[in-house]
Amino acid sequence: MLRILSIVTLFLLIGCGSLNYRTAPLTLENCQYSNLSGLEFLLNKLPSNTQNYQHVYIAQNRESKHLPSHYAGIKGKLTDQILVRDYPKETFWRTPNLFERASLYDDGYDDLYISKAQKEARDRKAKFVVRQAVLHNCQIVYIAIDSLAKDRDNPLLIESNDLSIIRQAQK
Repeated sequence: MLRILSIVTLFLLIGCGSLNYRTAPLTLENCQYSNLSGLEFLLNKLPSNTQNYQHVYIAQNRESKHLPSHYAGIKGKLTDQILVRDYPKETFWRTPNLFERASLYDDGYDDLYISKAQKEARDRKAKFVVRQAVLHNCQIVYIAIDSLAKDRDNPLLIESNDLSIIRQAQK
């Protein structure tokens, strides 16, 4: 019985949340960074009170770890891969607490009752969009971009305090 309990516990610790709680980026096999094409960027030095990059993720979802600040100064290149994660709209059964459940009313016409800014915030929360990037040390990271942007290939979408665009690499 103890053996079964320990196997189940091990599965729960490793299997279900391994993507969300990864502590280091995956490494690209047979990587030759100089031969990769794409937009090149540099991870900026962060302020001393900031522990990690706010828009750079280790895995391709919002629950994953952010890239730590000791990656400052590393170059990287964007790949053409854009990943989209859709999250379900909050309904009565999916709200975090009982108070919010009591206050929710969804008749299917909620767009009529909310402002344009509220609708935009809700839509942004319901979708998560990242661009895959390969760092100079061949590690794969994901950079969050505006989920409502129409031109997701626009390099200006990834510019932030976290990183700076260096140059467009030759193909």
